[in-house]
Amino acid sequence: MKNPGAADSSRLVGLLEAALVREARLWKAPVFKSGCTQGADISSSQHQEVILWLREMSTLFHFCPETFALGVCVLNRLLSTVKAQPKYLKCIAFTSLVLAAKINEEDEVIGSVKDLVVQSGCSFSTAEILRMERIILDKLHWDLYTATAVDFIHIVS
Repeated sequence: MKNPGAADSSRLVGLLEAALVREARLWKAPVFKSGCTQGADISSSQHQEVILWLREMSTLFHFCPETFALGVCVLNRLLSTVKAQPKYLKCIAFTSLVLAAKINEEDEVIGSVKDLVVQSGCSFSTAEILRMERIILDKLHWDLYTATAVDFIHIVS
């Protein structure tokens, strides 16, 4: 990384401060129930399982690491704002990954939502994914992009 001048440094500080303000406004950590739960709350183990499954889906679709990281961020941001039922967790996670792919991936890599659903072997329909897209976009005010750990790694390396 080159050594920035004074003007570049002050610009960088301004950008970082703006990013911190935006992050404070957007980010709340999701709270999960510990252990097994019968109600509508998602447990931390269910969350961990769906993240691992999401990684498998990302690998299956040949998505870049940035897409996976953004998909997890979208999922966590949604789970921090709504109370989701465990039976919808995979659909929410899958849709979060699809939305992240629409931001980060080339159109040729993504394919259609129908193709992704078929390729994944999931039990939900294309209509359910499209409906869930709308819900996620509405709940997150159409503001999906947040900086991820992968973005940070790219900045400092």
